[in-house]
Amino acid sequence: MNYRVRRIDPYWMKNPILPVIAIVGVIAGIALISRGMAAGAIVGGVIAGFAIILSTQPAISALMGVLGLLGGITTFLVFPRSDVADMSLPMRLLSTVLFALFYTVLMDGVVLFVAVLYNLFAGALGLDGLSFELDADGAEAGE
Repeated sequence: MNYRVRRIDPYWMKNPILPVIAIVGVIAGIALISRGMAAGAIVGGVIAGFAIILSTQPAISALMGVLGLLGGITTFLVFPRSDVADMSLPMRLLSTVLFALFYTVLMDGVVLFVAVLYNLFAGALGLDGLSFELDADGAEAGE
């Protein structure tokens, strides 16, 4: 059996306002941080991150969260750099959790962006996409 992937669907909540909220949150965060308004920039970032998390399937977010947690543990606990080694253990644990959270949101956004581009190229433009060759259950190569 040969299957062609025409569309990638990593979306959980498909409300069209969520991408708009994410983009507005990012733009507001960048604009506010450039003006020195850190609290407003954090609020904009949290709003954007919340919209991205709501847009992505929970399994993808969980996978990215585990990868972020492993990266945070490696970076802050197992092999800390010299500037991190002077931090107390609670601060290193907090840094690990924040790293995992930021990594999850960032990589969820990347997955969503890649899905949009793939769907544009494979669907709207009609370019060849991924294809899978699957064998029927129980079929061996020699049968």
